[in-house]
Parts: sequence; C-alpha cells; structure tokens
Amino acid sequence: MDHAVRRRQITDAVCRITVKGGLASATFREVAAEAGVSVRLVQYYFGTKDQLLLSTQQHVSERATARALDRIAAANDQPRDTLRALLASFIPDDAESRENTLMFVALHTMSLVQPSLARTEAHRVPRAFVATIAELLRAAKVRPGVDPDKEAALLAGAVPSLAQAVLDGLQTPEGAIEILDYAVGRAVR
Repeated sequence: MDHAVRRRQITDAVCRITVKGGLASATFREVAAEAGVSVRLVQYYFGTKDQLLLSTQQHVSERATARALDRIAAANDQPRDTLRALLASFIPDDAESRENTLMFVALHTMSLVQPSLARTEAHRVPRAFVATIAELLRAAKVRPGVDPDKEAALLAGAVPSLAQAVLDGLQTPEGAIEILDYAVGRAVR
C-alpha cells in the first residue's frame, strides 16, 4: 500500500477514536485496531505518540485548509465575500467539519499541557489564517480607525469560540456565521 495512504488511514483512525472517546483513548493499540493494522505498523510510521499526534494535527489542518479553499472558490471574487467564505469554512456544519473542530480543540488543549506538541509547525495554519484575514480586510477597505492586523486577530480568535458554541449547541451554524458577518460589517465599508 502507498505510504501516504497508510499514514492517512492511521491518522483518520486517531480522529475517529478521539471524537468517540477523547484524545487519551487514542493509544497505539486502539489506533491500530481502528485502522485495521498492527501496532508495529503504527510504530513504524510514527515512532512515538507525539509524532502520531503531530501528524494527525497536520492531517486535520490539511482537511480544514481544503475546506476553506473550496468555500473560497465557490464565493465571488470580492474581498469581503472571500473573507466571509474563509471565516465560515471553520464553522462546523457537517460531520467532517465537526470532527475537524473537535480535533482542533483536543489537540490544542493537549499542546497547552504537553510542550512537545506546541511546536512551530503546529501554528502554521493559525498564523496563515490571521495573515490572510488581515490581507482580505485591507483589500475590502476597512473603515477609518480600524487596524486590519488587530481586527484580523479578533476575527481569528472569534472563529474557534463560535465553532465551539456550535458544537455545544449554544449557537447554530447559521447564527455563528451571522455573528461573523456582523463583525466583518463593523470592520469594512
């Protein structure tokens, strides 16, 4: 089997286990059983639990990025609409985006208490997210007095909170997107 396909099969198993029972349940044995492979094969591909979790984090980031790019491609070319599509792509509204959000929360929480997971590459997507938001705000023409970089940080910080509110049932996906639209409307003309 292709190595990339096998690695994805294993990281997908980590996601399924985590969604069902939390990140602590994603042991090599459980992951191997869920993926239908041997524990030795999981160890061969990932070596350590940290490597397995970092690879899972990269896999989830790639899925989230692909979702964002799909949503952006479906939007028109206006910066404000592109910004809306980008922000809304991180609000869970289907099974895969729900799983992505749960994984981001689980992995981020783990990285706060386990420094080996708080590596520079784990911050690639959040940093790119903030930079892209700032760029889109500039292109959309921010209102006088609005700092695009600070506004980007605020919007990027609001997205995970709204996504978690959707998971908690405190907000609907539509309601979360309406709040993001409101925030964007206050920032741009």
